[in-house]
Amino acid sequence: MTRAEFTEKICRLILKMRSEGEDPILDYIKRSDEEQKRLFIAGESKCDGTTKVSEHQRGRAGDIYFLDMYNKGRIAIPIKGHAYWHKVWEEMGGKPMIMWDRGHFEG
Repeated sequence: MTRAEFTEKICRLILKMRSEGEDPILDYIKRSDEEQKRLFIAGESKCDGTTKVSEHQRGRAGDIYFLDMYNKGRIAIPIKGHAYWHKVWEEMGGKPMIMWDRGHFEG
């Protein structure tokens, strides 16, 4: 999936989430090599940014979090669940869910 295709599909996914009652926010689309390395060193990514490059560095991945509007906008589990939204994403051509990073959507 190209970066342009990813952009189009992630926008369609967000709109679908909104139409089905979710309150998603999109984060971490494009990362610099330095930011990726920092996240790797902190243990927040399995990609070191050099040997194993993240799709975030290529602009073909994004993290989607869901807000709980009844609890001061804190991050919550999606109403329909992560598995549901990843199934929708896969049907759009996206890659499967990474169990240790359920908010990660990759093209």
